[in-house]
Amino acid sequence: MSIKFTKPSEFNDPFDCDPGHDSEKIEEYLEKCPDFVEKVAKFLNLSGVQMLEEKPHMVGRLRDAIKNGLFGQSLSDNVGICCLTKDPLNLLMWAHYADDHKGFVVEFDIPIESYDKSESEIEFCELLIPHEVNYNQKKPIITFDDSLEKKLEKQFLTKGKDWEYEQEERVVDYIRKAGIHPYKREIILYSVIAGSRMEGSNYDLLETILHRLNEEHGLDITLYQASQVPNEFELYVDGRPDLQPCIKNKSNNIDT
Repeated sequence: MSIKFTKPSEFNDPFDCDPGHDSEKIEEYLEKCPDFVEKVAKFLNLSGVQMLEEKPHMVGRLRDAIKNGLFGQSLSDNVGICCLTKDPLNLLMWAHYADDHKGFVVEFDIPIESYDKSESEIEFCELLIPHEVNYNQKKPIITFDDSLEKKLEKQFLTKGKDWEYEQEERVVDYIRKAGIHPYKREIILYSVIAGSRMEGSNYDLLETILHRLNEEHGLDITLYQASQVPNEFELYVDGRPDLQPCIKNKSNNIDT
């Protein structure tokens, strides 16, 4: 079983992963960080000789690349992002991302605290370790003095306040980048929740697929179905005490 990691340039929100950049200290940063000079030269497609010749003009070209968005896009194109939510009962999420409540969501139970740190980078990526998204009213501005951690947070883990309802967490893959990648279903796949409007034939098919998956791989994945709370704008999941009205599970992650 696999899951999609998307390039940020393909997201439906053009503001996503597109922070501002403060270019005031470019000259100072180029002087202090020779490694950065090489990265800029690579971005500008300059050879070693050209880099020396062009260094005086590099600041202007870099400012232009920052201004027209090419610099930020080059950073985003080198990662793949898998978007998860902490809220399996959100009406908007079901309407927007699960075929108007006719689709389903996949629930993960991710061992954030207990994963084996000795695993390879690829095995680590397959655990889908998520990072929480921050929601701000103002667009983040990356400065050249920011730490790498702060730059990555501003670049990939900050969205506009209007998206706060998603309660999003992200898996940012710097190793495999964008694409369809496997994940450790035998460890983290917890359940599947069918939408409240899923047709009976599709529910039966989904049940058959999960039964076969459980038998073939020794898993115990349970199929549930979301239902509408009478006289309320709410959902609940029968058989799940943690997914009743006004009770939302904050420990597991859901992929829509």
